Amino acid sequence: MVAPGAISGYGVILGCFVDYRVQLSQSKAPPLLRVHPSKSSNLSVFMLRTRFLLPVLALALVSGALAQSIGTPFCTPTSNSTGLPAALLGTPGGGGGSDLHLECSQGVPGEIGYFLVGNEATASVAISNGMFCLIGTGTATFYRYNVSGGGSNSLGQFDGVGVLQNLVGTSTVGSGFDVPGTIPGSVPITITSGDTWHFQAWYRDSPAAQGTSNFSNGLSVTFPTVGPTVPIAGMVQIPAGTFSMGSNAASGAPYYGQSNERPVHSVTISQSFWMSETEITQAQYQAIMGLNPSFYSGANFPVEQVTWHNARAYCAALTAQEQAAGNVPVGMEYRLPAEAEWEYACRAGTTTEFNVGASLFCGQACFLFSLHSNSGCNSSGTVSVGSYSANAFGLYDMHGNVNEWCLDSYAAYSPVSQTDPFVTGGPNRVIRSGFWSSSSNGCRSAYRISHNPGVSFASLGFRVVLAPVLVP
Repeated sequence: MVAPGAISGYGVILGCFVDYRVQLSQSKAPPLLRVHPSKSSNLSVFMLRTRFLLPVLALALVSGALAQSIGTPFCTPTSNSTGLPAALLGTPGGGGGSDLHLECSQGVPGEIGYFLVGNEATASVAISNGMFCLIGTGTATFYRYNVSGGGSNSLGQFDGVGVLQNLVGTSTVGSGFDVPGTIPGSVPITITSGDTWHFQAWYRDSPAAQGTSNFSNGLSVTFPTVGPTVPIAGMVQIPAGTFSMGSNAASGAPYYGQSNERPVHSVTISQSFWMSETEITQAQYQAIMGLNPSFYSGANFPVEQVTWHNARAYCAALTAQEQAAGNVPVGMEYRLPAEAEWEYACRAGTTTEFNVGASLFCGQACFLFSLHSNSGCNSSGTVSVGSYSANAFGLYDMHGNVNEWCLDSYAAYSPVSQTDPFVTGGPNRVIRSGFWSSSSNGCRSAYRISHNPGVSFASLGFRVVLAPVLVP
């Protein structure tokens, strides 16, 4: 995949699919190199970084002097074998999540190229035919965007007039590159408000001499906030973390563990997100949708008799309302929780079958029968949300009251460790939580069922998250 060049005290990783290796002057200081291969995307990114990962905030770009261009150029490029220097330009828009699109022109027709990003705009360092301006200090760090599927894993190839055409579908316009808002790595890196990042394009300059390369000008871009994340009332921030998803509970009483809860596997939720502390109430649903489909009537009761499609329509309307108020950052939305997000939030750090311990008793949730006390709980319908104690994350009714739709398609578990798993393409959607007529075993943290997204029952509702956009 990647053949890194020799690394000096600058912490350089170059020579990636290049015919030469880079050796800078030796230093006694240890290299700053940290390589983060992506676990969750086909976008493999290699980064040297010193920044701290911060919470997701809105991304809006500060424009340069031209209304349609973004960023401040730095680093004078060297002319390539065509007699022209490659030109890097930033413009607003694109589908990458950061609202930044990069274009590179005046390259060498037929040759490949990719983009680099670093935390410092530095003095130039001569490498092959060009000047690299992201490594000129001991604290400078950088990423390489490297996408499988292109020629030599390149992002693009220059056309006959020297414009870098995208090879791997990471540009909505066909050329250049849509910079993502979140860059995947072993520890995902989010472009946050107030950050300034510095970009350059690397490309082959082979007609000059076999194996030579060159660089474009640099471009410094600042990503300031357009307003803080302001969730609606009743949302709880859930921290990022790793947990064991699923259950090895025995198939007999009291848990009646199911095969679809296995194998237990490690899941990392890479970013914090917001989740509604209760199931969406009838009052909340009616305020957005203008109707109340519920069988059990009560303004503070959970809305039910909603299909998965109804729940998604509510989320879309809520997102539109809050975006108009400037409260939803770029790349975020109100949506149903992914199944992994739901179980992670339900468990709230616990490893037992319930977030209250190894047993669930009648006074702890709205459900029908406790197999731990062998007693009925006198439940005959839904109750007001928040009637029982919250879990360690401050979430109510994660066990019982109403079943809750998740965003994912239903699928069997894989034994491999995963980061931010999300399943699409299946006919049925995941349902979690248990409901007012469940026995305790059906309310366990790992208990999972699924149904056609078009069904609705008096036992089925939902809660929402404010989190990165997912497309089911």
